[in-house]
Amino acid sequence: MSLTASDLQALLAAFDASAWDEMRLSLAGEQVQLSKTGRPPAGSEIAGAGGRSAAAEPGDLPAPPLAGVDAARLPPPVEEGAVGAPAEVASVAAVEAAERRSEALLENTTGTHRVTAPSVGLFWRAPDPSAPPFVEIGQRVEPDDPVCIVEVMKLFNHVQAGVTGTVRSVEIENGAMVEHGQALFVIEKEA
Repeated sequence: MSLTASDLQALLAAFDASAWDEMRLSLAGEQVQLSKTGRPPAGSEIAGAGGRSAAAEPGDLPAPPLAGVDAARLPPPVEEGAVGAPAEVASVAAVEAAERRSEALLENTTGTHRVTAPSVGLFWRAPDPSAPPFVEIGQRVEPDDPVCIVEVMKLFNHVQAGVTGTVRSVEIENGAMVEHGQALFVIEKEA
């Protein structure tokens, strides 16, 4: 297995979005070493040839410019908070928790429940093209009633209503691509 150009782009994007200063990856004899400090990662072969060694201790002097490495190609170090510094990114768990709190607040204030997509995929209102939709607008549903399917790579996730109530709207066209957390239906909850 070797790294493709898109693999490298994904690694660079993940590294840019992270709070890491350095990253080293070894895969099937290939190595990728990234640094935001302007120096090669500590312990790397390049650092060992004239830069900082793996045994470097905090407080050691920074590594001198590397012989044979085009220093102009390395980005300059960026201080935290400076323009161009990597931004702080909330964790996925924190974002999902905030979304759940927001959704609960919306449900409590409006008396409605939004059925959302459990994953990215194709939205199907019926179990097959010749079958009637699982639910129609105005239809009463129970929490365990299936309301649609979200298909991901031939895996069919049956999505349930989640509450007792009446379907008030269908938010997506049949066969459309949906994103994780995207509203599919609005159900007016019964008291």
